[in-house]
Amino acid sequence: MTTESEKFEKYAQEWWNPAGKLFSLHRINPLRFDYFSGKCGELSGKRVLDIGCGGGLLAERFAASGAAVTGIDLSPVAVDAAKRHANETGLSIDYRLASPAKLVNEGPAPFDIIVCAEVLEHVDDLNGFLRDSLSMLKEGGLFFFGTINKTFKARVLALFVAEDVLGMVPRGTHDYNRFIRPSVLKEILERNGVFIEELKGMTYDPLRLEFRISNDTSVNYLGYARKR
Repeated sequence: MTTESEKFEKYAQEWWNPAGKLFSLHRINPLRFDYFSGKCGELSGKRVLDIGCGGGLLAERFAASGAAVTGIDLSPVAVDAAKRHANETGLSIDYRLASPAKLVNEGPAPFDIIVCAEVLEHVDDLNGFLRDSLSMLKEGGLFFFGTINKTFKARVLALFVAEDVLGMVPRGTHDYNRFIRPSVLKEILERNGVFIEELKGMTYDPLRLEFRISNDTSVNYLGYARKR
C-alpha cells in the first residue's frame, strides 16, 4: 500500500454516505458516469476495468448498465466496502485488492474500457502506472480519466478552498505536486499508443452548488482516449 492509498483507509463507513466526508464524490458521480457512458455506446457485455475503484461508486453504475466490471484498489477498507455494497444491491462485480502491475502479471486480460477517475493525482509512478494500465486495454478500447490540472488556480480552488474553506474533501486529500497538466498526460498516453479524443472541464458552480461539464480545464478535467 502506498502513502496515498492509506489516506482512504479511514473512510470505511463513508464511501456510500452521500452526506459524509466523501459527499463530493457522490455529487460528481452521476455527472462523470453520464459523460463516460455517453461515449461508450452499448455497455452490455463490455469488459470494464475500474482502477482505483474505491468503494465502487462508478463500478456499480457500469455494472448496473450491463457491463462485466472488474474493480481494483490498494485500500483493503475500500475494497471491503465495495464488496459489501455490491452484495446489498445484488450486483456482480469482480473486486480485487490489486494494483495494475499485479493485475497485468496475472496474464492477458484485455478490457474494452478502462476507467481511472480521481486516481491519477494519487499515483507515485505515473509513467509505470499508466504503462501497466493501458497494456490491458484492447486495440480500439477506450480509456476514461478524470484528474486535477497543475495550475495556480487549481492550487487555490482544489486545495485551499475545497479542503480548508468548504470542506468538500477531507483536508490533506490532495498534494499539489501530484497534480497533472493535460499536456503531460497526453504525452504519456501517446507513448502507450493511446490518443486523447476529447478533453473537458468539470466546473463547480457555487451559485447552484453543483458540478457541470464545461470547457474550462484549469482545475478539474476529464476526458477519454482511444487505443490505436
